[in-house]
Amino acid sequence: MNRPRNRQPRGSRQNQSQGGRSSNLGRRAPGTPQQAAGTVPTSRQVVSGAAVFIILKEDQPTGRETQGIVQDVLTSGDHPRGIKVRLRGGQIGRVQRVDDGSSEPSSGAILVSTASSSRFSSRYTDVRNDEEYENYTQGPPPRSLADFMPALDPPATKTTSGDAGDALLLEDIIICPICEAFEGDEAAVTHHLDREHLS
Repeated sequence: MNRPRNRQPRGSRQNQSQGGRSSNLGRRAPGTPQQAAGTVPTSRQVVSGAAVFIILKEDQPTGRETQGIVQDVLTSGDHPRGIKVRLRGGQIGRVQRVDDGSSEPSSGAILVSTASSSRFSSRYTDVRNDEEYENYTQGPPPRSLADFMPALDPPATKTTSGDAGDALLLEDIIICPICEAFEGDEAAVTHHLDREHLS
């Protein structure tokens, strides 16, 4: 199959690298001074619970840093632009430097509190940040097996009937519906019916 040759003009060989691309397209200037100096923290420094400054994806053009506490490390190993982490507030970004307590946020930095303003702002919450956590550490109150049993009915009370004189009647007494001569509780009347009337 004969194809026509590409008739596009070529530039001089001095301005091109392999593949015909310009030599400066693949190289971008680092976004932050830490990236330029190659001093972004290593994976040994960035661990869960560390105080760090990160740059969020949407803040990359401005270089604005966000301060927070690392909840999860999302990058395995070191990365030239910074290790990607999730802060306790839910923000995800690349670590630019570790907060050693003496460092001040750079211009435009925002602080992220570890306790969110809305109780349901992030997908997961840490119960240790709740005020009620102290009650959890004490454990449940002591219990016995009786605490899990249903309450017993009070025993049948004896009542006096004015029509029957001084005769005592129990509340749970049933009379046989066939002969009306046998009295007893439900189980006794059922046994009486089966034995005397239905057999």
